[in-house]
Amino acid sequence: MAANQTKAARADIDPITFSVVWNKLQYLAEQVGEKVLYSTQSFVTALARDLGQSILDPRGKIVVAASSAPIHAMVAEEAIKGLESKFHGDYQPGDFIVANDPYIVKGGHLPDWNFIRPLFFEGELLGFFQAKTHVSDTGGFLPGGYGAGAYDIIAEGLNIPPMKLIKRGVVQQDLWDLVLRNVRMPTELDMDTRLINGCMAHAEEQLQHLCRKYGAATVKACMAEIVAAGERAMRAEIAKIPDGVYEAESACDWDGHDDRQIFVRVKAVVDGDSLTFDFSGSDKQATFVNCPVGVTICSAMVGLFYLVDASVPKNGGALNPVKFVMPEGSVVNPRYPATVGASQISVGTQIVEACMLAIGKALPDRAMAAWSKHLCPINIGTMPNVIDPRTRHARNYFTETFGSDGGSGAVKHHDGWLGAGFQSACANLVRPNIEFFESSSPYLVTHYEVLQDWEGAGEFRGSPGSYVRFVARTQPGAMSLLMTGNSDGQRSAPSGVAGGGSGPCAEMEIVSPDGKQRRVLRTFETKPIFPGEACETRNSGGGGWGDPLARDAQNVRADVQSGFVSAGRARDVYGVVLDASGGAVDEAATRRQRAALRAAAGAAR
Repeated sequence: MAANQTKAARADIDPITFSVVWNKLQYLAEQVGEKVLYSTQSFVTALARDLGQSILDPRGKIVVAASSAPIHAMVAEEAIKGLESKFHGDYQPGDFIVANDPYIVKGGHLPDWNFIRPLFFEGELLGFFQAKTHVSDTGGFLPGGYGAGAYDIIAEGLNIPPMKLIKRGVVQQDLWDLVLRNVRMPTELDMDTRLINGCMAHAEEQLQHLCRKYGAATVKACMAEIVAAGERAMRAEIAKIPDGVYEAESACDWDGHDDRQIFVRVKAVVDGDSLTFDFSGSDKQATFVNCPVGVTICSAMVGLFYLVDASVPKNGGALNPVKFVMPEGSVVNPRYPATVGASQISVGTQIVEACMLAIGKALPDRAMAAWSKHLCPINIGTMPNVIDPRTRHARNYFTETFGSDGGSGAVKHHDGWLGAGFQSACANLVRPNIEFFESSSPYLVTHYEVLQDWEGAGEFRGSPGSYVRFVARTQPGAMSLLMTGNSDGQRSAPSGVAGGGSGPCAEMEIVSPDGKQRRVLRTFETKPIFPGEACETRNSGGGGWGDPLARDAQNVRADVQSGFVSAGRARDVYGVVLDASGGAVDEAATRRQRAALRAAAGAAR
């Protein structure tokens, strides 16, 4: 990308000032996230980094975004539209707004709350700070927000329209008490909410200092020019894509109700420096997996960002050249009161994948194969033998290992990243350590391994898959459930690109204490696990890029020695024959084997 695409185009903005303001705003967005991470009470936020922050201008355009989960940061513009539908510009210094209603702020499932603070300098509105994260609890018929089977969105949990929890610096305690009375972990939620407001207030102070140094007019002009730079950069990237219509699809396993796969289908229409994502072919709305339009938009942008120059600013300007067709009543734009519990983790991921695969057809040298899906049962229940001293009640737990997340798909010249996770998180989420998982829930992790022969084959292979096994050390009679509404991939394998192979489908099982009985644990359901039983998960790796028979034979040998690929798969899929010791490639036998495999493939066509 040309360097001037991210420089100020306005002659009245000093380039050094522009750079300083841009970097300061980016720093403030990131700083708030880091502060929250080190103090939050939500395990999903603290240990998986499931959060995102954005600073927006007074028009509600994202200026800068900092995120561990991109879908939390890039959805901010829809959140501000939701606020405006209620407040119509009525913001005052010291206001602090919370919301999670997916049909107003349109940001995903109910545990992901939007926290928004209008930013002021000497009474003038400079913009908004938005942070979004998975809070400790938000009510509903099951903890965590990933329980399939809710009757409607009301049953899934508290639906909070934009409300000023703090007005002009004063907490609206009666309103807040009502919310806290209807969640399972009120102390944790109260602490986190006050924490986030405090972090934003400090960021506002630093922004005010910036205005005192350079002037509010200069800071606002820089914010507008940052957005403009994002648009210039994205238009330049789209212009490199050949004009045309490119189609792709991706499917999640089911919706926890109707036993059929749910498809996202997209047409990517490229016209000059503009792009349209048309989702008209996607399935009608279902239950549980539906995506509010904010999630649809930012998931599609994630798929696009994967294939454009990495220096394109992730802001509202980059959104401007992209249009969206999202039919109401479909899985990408559901009607109230449809449930949305798995919106980001399932159909949101399918949107990322479909858009990325579609654009990849236009840019095969930049195409990326699909990643593994998120596959990790959530452990929920009670520990009657452990009394919480704060509440004098038996301890409740809600946790997961994140361990069985697989890895990324391959790109030209690079194999997939091992253990990168699922695609919509862009490898930004991290795994909580095993010691925390075992100390906070009655489970023992016995295996945490890489799976052999579970990669998508290719000239550049996808990441290997992963295997996790944990054993229930629960008390007899205690509630102990595995909730798999956050898991996917048992029916649809990660797609390869440019002739690469797909990864395998995922598997989950519950195994009896003696190991003789196994029952399949499906995605999008909630099932009990009993003392002594084990849960085993096998998640696919990523898809491959290019013909597996073109893979460098020495790379195949290295994969065999690393345990990623067996000698048999090396021979049968990659056409690489190793000598008896397995330490060297038999060059002559490899040439014969690859010729035979190519001939067989040609005959099968």
